[in-house]
Amino acid sequence: MKNLTTPFGTVFFFVFAIFLPSTNAFSQSGSRDFKNSVKFNVSNTLLYDNSLQFSYERMIKENQSLNVFVGYQEFPLITVDIADVNFDKSSDRKGYSFGADYRFYLGSVNKHKGPRGVYLAPFLSFFQFNTDRNMYYTNPDTGVTSSSNLSSKFNLTNIGGELGYQFVLWDRFVIDCVLFGPSITRYKFNTKLDNNISGLDDNEVYQKIIEAIKDRFPGVEGITGDEGIEKKGVQSITAVGFRYNISIGYRF
Repeated sequence: MKNLTTPFGTVFFFVFAIFLPSTNAFSQSGSRDFKNSVKFNVSNTLLYDNSLQFSYERMIKENQSLNVFVGYQEFPLITVDIADVNFDKSSDRKGYSFGADYRFYLGSVNKHKGPRGVYLAPFLSFFQFNTDRNMYYTNPDTGVTSSSNLSSKFNLTNIGGELGYQFVLWDRFVIDCVLFGPSITRYKFNTKLDNNISGLDDNEVYQKIIEAIKDRFPGVEGITGDEGIEKKGVQSITAVGFRYNISIGYRF
């Protein structure tokens, strides 16, 4: 998901550079042993529309924790150039996500015990997006305009590992940065029209919609032709994905 997330690489390093030198100033030597944290994913609000994603982290043992998340988000509307076809500006969009990572805070590297400092974690996550949008086709031969609802659904399943750093400020507040998270990602795209439109090649519409969605994900946008096609309007691809995010939260 590099096209969506690349600008945040600068944000990560900015946050890291600002807060790392001052970690000791914010922390206390007698830090209280809070085992729970609730966090809000800030970066997701910039990647997706109407995004609300929350996570809960629980310390399982010293320097090990389980972090789970769940959220709602809508995929940004995409623009597709198809001859004689126009799309309604309004749409019905929805989506959800959930996942988990098991964190190992590096005691040999960190000055403080978890959940503060550098961590490594395997992770699993799932995202699904649905969009319904009216489409209008004007037949160039007859001048007749026909309409149909275009439904698009796609999901991605990620299995990977991540490197992150979590700041703890004044014992109670956290800034959680996933800095690098490569994964093996399974993408599945599904598009369909509610009814057939005379004179329109619906398969061309499906493929252009799928290609436009794929363009959002580096490593996937270059896969073309019949690779991964299961049937008309349905395509599945396995490729390399990446995870980055910044969350802010509260310990208790």
